[in-house]
Formats: sequence, C-alpha cells, structure tokens
Amino acid sequence: MTPEHDRSQDSEQIAQKIKELANQGLFTEAEQLRDQMMRDNPMALNLIVFTGEVIEEEKTKNLDLDHMAVWKTLYDDLSSEETNCLFYGTKQATLESGKLLVSQGKLNNRLFFIDNGRVTVFYHKDKKNIPIIQLSRGDILGEETFFGISFCSLSAVTQSEVNLRHISRKEAQTWHDKAPGLFEKLADFCRKHGKSERAVVRKNLERRTYQRHPCKGNATAYLIDGQGNKSQTYFRGGIEDISQSGVCFSMKCSKQETARALLGKEIEITIIIPEGEIKRICHGTIVKVSFHLHNDYSVHVRFKNLLEEAEFKPMISNNDSDTD
Repeated sequence: MTPEHDRSQDSEQIAQKIKELANQGLFTEAEQLRDQMMRDNPMALNLIVFTGEVIEEEKTKNLDLDHMAVWKTLYDDLSSEETNCLFYGTKQATLESGKLLVSQGKLNNRLFFIDNGRVTVFYHKDKKNIPIIQLSRGDILGEETFFGISFCSLSAVTQSEVNLRHISRKEAQTWHDKAPGLFEKLADFCRKHGKSERAVVRKNLERRTYQRHPCKGNATAYLIDGQGNKSQTYFRGGIEDISQSGVCFSMKCSKQETARALLGKEIEITIIIPEGEIKRICHGTIVKVSFHLHNDYSVHVRFKNLLEEAEFKPMISNNDSDTD
C-alpha cells in the first residue's frame, strides 16, 4: 500500500470527523482539523472543498434568527461566507443596567451590535455628564474607535438590561484571507447608520476646551519606553495646529497597523518654530491618528502639562483659529 493511499484514507477519515464536528456546532474545532488536513495533504482538493462547504452550510443553519432579523439591512449586503464570518466572529453578551460599555478618553477596540435594550451615550465636560443620544435595538456603538485610530470621544452606559453582540478588531484582522471585502462593507454600513457622532453635530456640542491655532513649524517625537526613558524610535513632520493643551502634526507611515500602534503611546516632542526661533520640548500622549491619502497621517498629541499662556502666545503663527 503506497503512502499516497494511506494519506488518502487518513484524509477521508479526517473529513468524516470534520463533518461530525460541524454537525455538532463545533465550528472552531472543525476548521482547525480542516486546516491540518490542508497542511498534511494539500492534494486532497475534493475533500478540502467538500469539508469547507459542510462547515459553511452548518454555520448557516445555526445562525441566530432573531439577531439576523434585527440586522437584516447589514446581512442582506453580505455573501453567505461573509455573513458566517461576521456572525461567528462576534460574541454574545447580556448586561444589566448601569454597565459602562465605552469610556471617554479610553481605548476601545470593540464594535457593539445592540439587539435589545437601551444604551445612553454621553459626554463628560466641566464635571457634568451631557447626554448625547439613546441607542436601542438595531443600533451600533464603538464605530469611531473600531474603524478610526483614537481614544473614545464619548462614553456609553446601559440604561436597562441589554442584549448585544460585539466583535474585536483582532478578530476583524483575520478577515483579510477569509472575507477580504467584509471589513469595508461593515465600515460602509457604520458610516451610513452610526448615530452618535451625528448626534454630536446636531447638538452643536463644543467638546474642545482650548483654542486651536494654525502653526508653521516642525515637530520631532521620540517614543518613551516602558521604563519612562526616551527611546531611539522617533518620527517627525510639519505642525498643523497647536493649542495650550496639545499639538497636531503630519506624519508619513506605510502601514496603518503601525500607525494604530502609536495610539496611547507617551512621547517627548520637540517643537521648533523658525519664526521667532522658538524651541519647546514637551511630554504628551498620542490620542488620535488621522489617515489621509498616500500614507499621510495627522498625529494628535495631548500635552502632559498645559503650556503657560506666556510661552504659548509666541508660538501662534496668525490669528485665524478654531476651537481645540
């Protein structure tokens, strides 16, 4: 009996085991076993295709129909493979009233799909919580930080028992091979149906405390290491604007995940403004990284300590200003 015959028999037995696991709803185990079969016997193409179809069929049979009905607009735009990839990438949770889902100024890497219940979104300013909007069945939460690179600009708390599903960015990163178009489809859905940021615009809520001024100069930022010391890793760019509380400058970066890794990092930043021969060294935290085009980003830094007005005024290049 040839080694090829033995491998064929083994693959058939593995395929049967994969089918049994899929029938039991043990999809992770079934997919792991299928991956093993693909590595050990990549020429068993018929069995590889067959087991893939079996897993997808069983996944479709086991979808949560109530959840699918709530999110029909989203799932109607997805293929069966994309639907399974998204649904089985989420985790279900039931939360009691009073649970904080996202917190202003903190990291959040999850996107929430609210199936039932009420969630209040609010903004904290001047020691007050300002209600923005109440979300409920069929609403999403967390899209700003899930698709962008920033800390949370708003907080959200459950106002009743809430049933939801949530997915992490780490899980979404696995879609590149399994469902390459899924991430952008989900992003497009959230752009169309996300309510929180639109509610902020409608309320004309002023979230900035210090005026932001255009500024012509350069910035060089060194990362601070785990021991609190200035590292050898640095990046630089032109200053876009500045306030007493922070600065924004441009940066080139070839990979979005590299830019994302900067979020929350502490830096020592040297600000040089040729006009007036001004040089300032400040410490701060990267709170947002905005993507533009052709590997261009804007890096938003919050200073550890406010600039004194006397040292800040000479840094302003002109009187045109927004609020920061």
